[in-house]
Parts: sequence; structure tokens; C-alpha cells
Amino acid sequence: MSSAALVGISAAVVAVILLGIIILPLINKRQFNRMPFDQQIRILMKQAKGLVFFKNISNGSKGTLIYVKNKRKILTYPWILVDGKMLCTKENPFTVWDYPEEHPAMTEDEIKQAVSELEKYNEKNLVKLYLQD
Repeated sequence: MSSAALVGISAAVVAVILLGIIILPLINKRQFNRMPFDQQIRILMKQAKGLVFFKNISNGSKGTLIYVKNKRKILTYPWILVDGKMLCTKENPFTVWDYPEEHPAMTEDEIKQAVSELEKYNEKNLVKLYLQD
């Protein structure tokens, strides 16, 4: 093979890698953020790995941390960025589930587990979610 052919093949490989690693995920994130909330919920439930799953959806200085339990129940923590900290804007996030749509009340065991899982999430991540006092 000539060196020109190798350069052409190398350029094609680099283009495919850039497309797959950088461009497609950006398109997918933008499409996800434009979806209605119920469609986002369905996607998150499919993405959930295991019994506990967290997804942080950020839009600059505000966003939502989503906690998925057993691929069936969702609790949202809307937040704003204050002094480099994610401050939850929901006054008491541990009263009812945000999904299913009937918004069932959380039991004491579910509240304990949600608090515990949030603490574990905060231990693993650099930017932590702080609840209002």
C-alpha cells in the first residue's frame, strides 16, 4: 500500500472514532434534554443498572439529580449551583415518590434507604448534593 492510502485510511479511522466518542453522545444528550419528562423517565428506567441508580441531568448552573429505585420508583432532587455546591431546591424531598404518577407516600424504610443511598452517592462524587436545612 502506498503512504497516501495509509494516510486516507488513518484519517477515516480517526473521523469514525471522533464521531462515536464525541459527536454522537452530544447529540443524544441534547435529544434527551428536549424530551418530555415522562419519556425521560422511561429511558432512565431502562438505563438503570441494579436496584439503585443515580443520573445527574445538568443544564449549567441548575439541574436535577434523579434517584431510581428498583427500576420502578423515581425521586428527583432539583438543584442549583451555589459556591460550587449542588444545593437541593426541594424543601423536603423525602415525602412522596415523583414517579409513578400517583405519587405514593414514602415509607420510613424507603426514606432511610433514600437518605443512605444519597450519602453513598455524595461519598463517590466530587460535587455533592446538599439538602436544605
